[in-house]
Amino acid sequence: MHGLLFFIPGLLVLYSLWFILGTLSIWFVKIYNITFVLRSMLEAGKYPLDAYPARFQVFFTFVIPVAFLTTIPARAVVGAVFSPELFGAAVALGLALLAVSRAFWRFALRFYTSASS
Repeated sequence: MHGLLFFIPGLLVLYSLWFILGTLSIWFVKIYNITFVLRSMLEAGKYPLDAYPARFQVFFTFVIPVAFLTTIPARAVVGAVFSPELFGAAVALGLALLAVSRAFWRFALRFYTSASS
């Protein structure tokens, strides 16, 4: 049951990351290389966070929050980790990234010129 609670913030994080990359298409036509980098980072989420050295754990938790997409919800499903503080942090991260992605979208729209001009 706890894993399902972490599913929603995880979706917010994933949506926000993809939305930010999609917004970059206003300036860059070919963003495939950037999406490849994010896909590779998400691929790293296949493995438990403990499998990585400490510096990568910090990177995958705070810089590119793959841990909030994979490891933390999986641990919550099996009952290994759940705390209200961690859930609050996941929700805060999801909402913060959603706000950042929306602000970035609004910023990018100022530079948008029509595709046909």
